[in-house]
Amino acid sequence: MKPIRLLILGALLSAAASVQAQKLTPAPYLCDSMVLQRDMPLPLEGTAVPGSSVEISFAGHTVTAEADAQGVWQATLPALEASNRNRTMEIRCGGDTVTIRDIVVGEVWLAGGQSNMAFKVRGMEFDDRLALIRDADYPNVRCYYRANIVSGGKLLDTSDRPWSGAYGRRIYDWSAVAYLFARELHRELGVPVGIVNCSHGGSTAEAWISPEAFASDPALKAAVGKIYDGIGSHYKNPSVLYEKMLARFRGLTVRGVIWYQGESNGYFPEQYATLFPGLIADWRRFFGNDNLPFIFAQLPSYRVPGDKSGDRWARLRQSQLGTARTVPRTALVVTADCGDAENIHPKNKYPVGMRFAAAAEELVYGGKEPGTLTLPGPVTVEGCKVTVPVGGIRNGLASRSEESGFELRDMAGNWHPADLHIRGNLLELTSAEAPVPTGVRYAWGNVNTLTVYHKSGLPLPPFTFDIDPKTTER
Repeated sequence: MKPIRLLILGALLSAAASVQAQKLTPAPYLCDSMVLQRDMPLPLEGTAVPGSSVEISFAGHTVTAEADAQGVWQATLPALEASNRNRTMEIRCGGDTVTIRDIVVGEVWLAGGQSNMAFKVRGMEFDDRLALIRDADYPNVRCYYRANIVSGGKLLDTSDRPWSGAYGRRIYDWSAVAYLFARELHRELGVPVGIVNCSHGGSTAEAWISPEAFASDPALKAAVGKIYDGIGSHYKNPSVLYEKMLARFRGLTVRGVIWYQGESNGYFPEQYATLFPGLIADWRRFFGNDNLPFIFAQLPSYRVPGDKSGDRWARLRQSQLGTARTVPRTALVVTADCGDAENIHPKNKYPVGMRFAAAAEELVYGGKEPGTLTLPGPVTVEGCKVTVPVGGIRNGLASRSEESGFELRDMAGNWHPADLHIRGNLLELTSAEAPVPTGVRYAWGNVNTLTVYHKSGLPLPPFTFDIDPKTTER
């Protein structure tokens, strides 16, 4: 009988463990000091005993849900106005109650990408980080940090860092770009701002795309340049970070995404023109918002080791620019002038964060100042003169260098420096060496120098365009 008793005891313990695993538990990001997104319905998720009833109360509203056969429940709070008031949410199921304290309502953004988004305040130039720390007293600027999978070539087993406010040295380990972005939005909008940091150093774009997206789009699957083995398989291969990191935020309501990534896709720059729009569409499905704003950084200036062509990153920048020109509700943040030719992790993150905020203010919040310079219209040619329109502005462009930074390509395929004349929002280019131009480019190469800026301080993005000589007007 003793073996039978052991079997029965084992079954009882297993059942008890199963019930314990299904105890009332909200999603991990639903915790003290969180920021809820204002003016949008708020789905809330968690687990409980299958079939049990769950009741959620917050800000004078009470909603209910029933846990499904797997123990998963979801309930939706109505849209709430922004509030600096720290309030409490109660989630009840049977005799269990989970209390979440110090919740505010404002703007929530997800910060994604790879190491330049993960780059911490502590890594910035000394004067910049000192100024940020001395200023950091923003209880309503808050961050939730999703734990990484790999660090130093080893697998990690660490927990997320829950929501915390921006106080002094606490911001040392915040993403520099995300913190500057959040602080500036908080100052401009006057509401709480929450950042969900879900970035991973060395990650590829394909690592953040769902298996369903790849299965439904053969072109997207074909754009994956390489499958990694060893440690790289945990953060570079298709879908691994979507499943291990992003999936944790299922049900989270965000205003938009800020994104800084592309370095790890530099070996296959043209494929990025397929992968990145696919990622944006996939994330919009994930967050249940076809119009989710997506603001992303164009790669900085950098001398790419081993790249004999000298333009792999330039070509990837072109893929990023193409995404900004063709995918609605996106904005491109130029970083070439914030780069370091010898360091893939430039320390000059201050202007990058501020440009992200400027882009958001224009794209999302109705700001009157330009947030990014775009190239929306077709290049036109009249005789030997090439005209490139710059969108989003009427006037205010100027060159900051005697060298124009522009080149025109002749009929033989050779590039020549071009003379620049700025007229309103039009860039007019000529070169005696290219009387019949077949292409135009600006600030080309892995290492480049920007010359044209708007009076607001926004730079023109690097680009290249082909010109069909048959369309040239004579």
